[in-house]
Amino acid sequence: MAYEDLLLEKREDGVAILTLNVPDKLNAITSTMSRNLALATDELARDDDVRVVIVTGAGRGFCSGADVSTMQMRTDNTADAARLPRYQRLQVIGESVCDAFPKLDKPVIAAINGACAGAGLSMALSCDIRIASENARFVVAQVARALAPDYGMTYYLPAVVGMSKALELMFTARIIDATEAERIGLVSQMVPLDKLMGVAEELALEIVAQPPISVEMAKRMVWQGRFDDLVRQVDMESRIIQICFGTEDVRASVEAFMNKQPPPKYKGY
Repeated sequence: MAYEDLLLEKREDGVAILTLNVPDKLNAITSTMSRNLALATDELARDDDVRVVIVTGAGRGFCSGADVSTMQMRTDNTADAARLPRYQRLQVIGESVCDAFPKLDKPVIAAINGACAGAGLSMALSCDIRIASENARFVVAQVARALAPDYGMTYYLPAVVGMSKALELMFTARIIDATEAERIGLVSQMVPLDKLMGVAEELALEIVAQPPISVEMAKRMVWQGRFDDLVRQVDMESRIIQICFGTEDVRASVEAFMNKQPPPKYKGY
């Protein structure tokens, strides 16, 4: 099945490749991509011939985060969004992006080929294994845009790199390269860009060769005890992000970003 803003290729060797496909925006997460991500992972879950999934990005980036062009509309409708029921608020911030890959009972490998920012980093962190090309760059971008970390970031990042390093990356919005990402355990390995997919596919085939039920059970056991914490964190993120969208700081930040201007001087309200 074809999905707008996504490409899904199923190979005969048991490996599926899911490509985020909005290259002109460095694969920013559009509402269409978020909806279709849930549909695509449902399809993959039902297909017994698929044993491992590789997620990557089209063009120069993996995923640049949430589509900033939609944020202006969100700041204009904050009051309405805050009154939505919880499940609808979660859809506003992309629940499918938060948990689609952990819920999939098949290993998911992120092949990070370029920029990996904000919600895109959350998506990568939700994958089971992360491999980065040497030109990949990573940033928790939300705070720098007068927002709060969301899309499950406040759960995934501390779990992967520890609380101190996670908070440092959140507070500063510092961009780190693939070498630093490998050093702190954000990715398991760094490889040249031209070898990225080959390395990811080699690892995928190594997993495909293992007993499928044992692989599925291993993933299920590792993730099972974590979902309650993830749900609580995403619920808190959905409430906090609505507070941020009601501030003057976020309005000024989004306007500056859309006009390609330097960040404004933030006022704290």
